[in-house]
Amino acid sequence: MGSRNPEKWLYLSGVAVMGLLMLFAIGWPAVVLAAVASALGSVGFLIARAARRGASALRAGKGRRPGTWLALGAATAPVALLGLLVSYAVGAFAGALDMRKACMVQQESYDAGYRQQHAGEMDHWFPLHNKCNADFDLVPGWVNPVVAICAGLVAAGVITAAVAAVAHIALRRKQRRCPPDLPRVDS
Repeated sequence: MGSRNPEKWLYLSGVAVMGLLMLFAIGWPAVVLAAVASALGSVGFLIARAARRGASALRAGKGRRPGTWLALGAATAPVALLGLLVSYAVGAFAGALDMRKACMVQQESYDAGYRQQHAGEMDHWFPLHNKCNADFDLVPGWVNPVVAICAGLVAAGVITAAVAAVAHIALRRKQRRCPPDLPRVDS
């Protein structure tokens, strides 16, 4: 097998050597970070490709095909999930570890008594709050609406993809049962 395609093996061995050199030169965290970035880039490419396919099908007037909606749902859900996770992280980590310093940076007074009285309010998963005092919240005002909108888009994308997948499977079964002399239903 190696004798039929030596260029392939030469390329792969070069990639392996470069990977080992990177590992020793810059350390394993950088290699792991590069691998994660590469994987995210690949996923991003697939999402963009699905979105492009769905959008071009809609422009071509093929909006009734389940495959179009499957592609759009498959593209919407991960992008909305990424928006949900990023905005939630911004809100969850608002104030960092030292609340007193975070409030001082924002030039707000830190009220420990208020925080003790309202500790249950700030421990909820949603809506996110991290208040210095009764008047100032460290969580930006845009975070909770964006989290809610992105959660709705994730749900819509998943539901759209699931319904389209079921419709696509049903359409394929119907086409297999259709006799050859009858016209096929378009997918």
